[in-house]
Amino acid sequence: MITEERAFYILQLDQTATAEEIVERYENLKDQYRRIKDETEDLRTRLAYQLKQIELDDVFIFFRRKQRI
Repeated sequence: MITEERAFYILQLDQTATAEEIVERYENLKDQYRRIKDETEDLRTRLAYQLKQIELDDVFIFFRRKQRI
């Protein structure tokens, strides 16, 4: 389960971040993780970054439910 503290930790932001900063960071990390996943041949790395993408999506859903974004 995602907590607010954990969500900010995953996004590497402090709790004073604005909605725009949260969305921007989410999109940047999502693109970065997708590129790493797509460029690697190593199955473990691909799976690890796929899990990171899922975790980011969970954070995004969390903030939507809390109406932060």
